[in-house]
Amino acid sequence: MSLRAVLLITLKDEPATGYDVLKRFQKGLAHVWNASHQQIYRELERMYQLGLVERETVPQDGRPNRKVYRITSEGETELQQWLETPLDPPVVRLPLYAKFFAWESWPAEARTRELSGLRQQLEERLTTYRAIEQYWFSDPWSMPAEKRAPWHTLRLGQRLTETWIEWIDEITEQEGSTP
Repeated sequence: MSLRAVLLITLKDEPATGYDVLKRFQKGLAHVWNASHQQIYRELERMYQLGLVERETVPQDGRPNRKVYRITSEGETELQQWLETPLDPPVVRLPLYAKFFAWESWPAEARTRELSGLRQQLEERLTTYRAIEQYWFSDPWSMPAEKRAPWHTLRLGQRLTETWIEWIDEITEQEGSTP
């Protein structure tokens, strides 16, 4: 998935400034894609140069001008092509997995610290997912399918995160570590 595709999706329904896009990422897309404001602004500029978005400069008193981006027909075509192209299955390459093949050399204290830290990060992610669900999808079945569809990705993220936490708990229980 490319940042460009996510930006086009974000701009599909409503024009936005780079700041607005960043806020949408933080509020509703955190479980799908993460991007810094520098990455967002850089890619919006590239998309503008390619004609995928148009930009309107809105003057503000005492503040920098706002740049409002709107998807163009070329941008809609690129988005449609991306949507119609099947994605490759994700490749899972995690350095953590490799450490399990050197279990006997992996110091127990370092292993415990790593699994503990990972478990804590996963718990924080799960908290974020739950907050997103409460904010955007408090009653998903009352929403039309096209508005509810992102909820399914959020639920998958929650389930995968819960599975990771269960996996860490299982390892620590079976191997005697304490996360």
